Amino acid sequence: MPEQARPREATMNVHLGALLVQEGASVDRRVEQQAKATIRTVLALRDHPGEWEVARLTNTLLTYCAVLANGLAAIPEAARCTRGRAALIVWDGLRESGPADGPLGTWSYPRHLAVCARDMLLSIRDYRETGASASFIGRTGLPPVPTDAP
Repeated sequence: MPEQARPREATMNVHLGALLVQEGASVDRRVEQQAKATIRTVLALRDHPGEWEVARLTNTLLTYCAVLANGLAAIPEAARCTRGRAALIVWDGLRESGPADGPLGTWSYPRHLAVCARDMLLSIRDYRETGASASFIGRTGLPPVPTDAP
């Protein structure tokens, strides 16, 4: 194929090691902002953007999901909200299964990744903003006992 006829390959070199956070740490806020922008882009798509763009978005979302899953796993299990626990289960399933065969599979896979990444991101932010002993909405088990209780 002549050079001019080939679509321009849009790739983004992201070194995963630079994005992964250390054990017990949270996700870098710059990564959160970039992930949020990509999630919004994918969830707002109404028309198929083309195979190159779908591949680029899928690659980017796989990277962000890996980073966010690492950050979510750093939250103590008892303090993770239901959404966060479910997102980690969905992430494991998406990694194992990959996209389904056919064009609809490659089109829907990044959307599933975006929803999963959004849920992980919201869970991390919820934990950061409310802390383990704050609002009990969406958590399982008994609410924490207030420290000023009789």
